[in-house]
Amino acid sequence: MKTALTLFFLLFFRHPSVLAQAQESFPTHYIGIGIGYSFDHISDQNFSPLHQKGQGLFYTLFYEQRKENILKIALTYGNNSLKSGANDDFASDHYFVDVGISYLKNLAASDAVTKFYLGGAYGLRITYLDWKDQDAFSYIATNGLSLSGAVETKINDKQRIGTTVGIPVVQFLSRPPYNGIDEFIIAHQDNPATIIFNGKLASFESYKAITWNINYSREILAHFNWNVNYDFRLQKVDQEQEYKSISNRISTSVLYKF
Repeated sequence: MKTALTLFFLLFFRHPSVLAQAQESFPTHYIGIGIGYSFDHISDQNFSPLHQKGQGLFYTLFYEQRKENILKIALTYGNNSLKSGANDDFASDHYFVDVGISYLKNLAASDAVTKFYLGGAYGLRITYLDWKDQDAFSYIATNGLSLSGAVETKINDKQRIGTTVGIPVVQFLSRPPYNGIDEFIIAHQDNPATIIFNGKLASFESYKAITWNINYSREILAHFNWNVNYDFRLQKVDQEQEYKSISNRISTSVLYKF
């Protein structure tokens, strides 16, 4: 009996196909850093009757786990200057932070060239506008759950391309009053997290949004991938003081595979 078990384990660990299957059963992990350029157009009636437009750099840190299903965690930060008026005479500071966690379940066969995914995501999105050191300011903060769907095609062993769409399902919305400040903001100005998460559940009628991503990935070294991304983001708040933002973001990133 002891001899039989010894032979079994020797065959199992020495046979190439069995070893390959064992290796493939483990998920692949990536950590990455990216840089991109954002083109932003914002209309915030809380802030100004004028439309704001501008562009600038943003930066992303992220983690990704891939097996049959996909887990993604990402943090994005950017700031730039928005201009408004007939001659772009008025400039405002624009800051944005996005935090996202998503899980996508594969609906296709494991060996399919093209795979379809469906899942959910939790996201926090913050936009802050400031004119002349808070002579005027405004913000919008949303956090909640979204429904996500994705399609991904394997071009060859080292390249793939995919697209993802996300639509909010349950969102909590935080907005300042028309004059930009109230007693709650004054009382918690040293604790911005309290203000950000002091949101009310938004209906589909009052808050609409969509995110759309196109991603190309190429393996450039054994442990490194290179990505190129395009992101389209739309937010609209249909309240007394309307808010609407459209962002087009182009970015590139390097991922370390382990």
